[in-house]
Amino acid sequence: MTDPNLFQLTEEDKAHYNELINKIDLTSRNEIVQIIGPKIDSMMDDGDLNVIEVNLINDVSDLLGILELYPDLRPITVKRILFAISYFCDADDEIPDIIPNYGYLDDAAVVHWVFDQVKGELPDITRA
Repeated sequence: MTDPNLFQLTEEDKAHYNELINKIDLTSRNEIVQIIGPKIDSMMDDGDLNVIEVNLINDVSDLLGILELYPDLRPITVKRILFAISYFCDADDEIPDIIPNYGYLDDAAVVHWVFDQVKGELPDITRA
């Protein structure tokens, strides 16, 4: 199972997640960021990762890198990143992570959706 199209976000899903994003408390940033390592370690300990899981880990890592590289991001952008990380780390989300081959489909869809939004909000980097 490596087809990311098996789970797609509807407009209703996106509206719901946008409501949750708006409720993210920016003061919880450090707490949220600290749970990424153990979550990824747990995935790695479970055995072979499929393509979706590898891409998910890469997207989450990229979001974390953006959060660290751009300290002056708009608050809504930071909230989006924190939401994506929180969703990824929640084992009991829409599709529980424990379900083999399918548990991370929703995580991948949510994280990729947020990643696409965040990429469009990044400041231009001047090249030397």
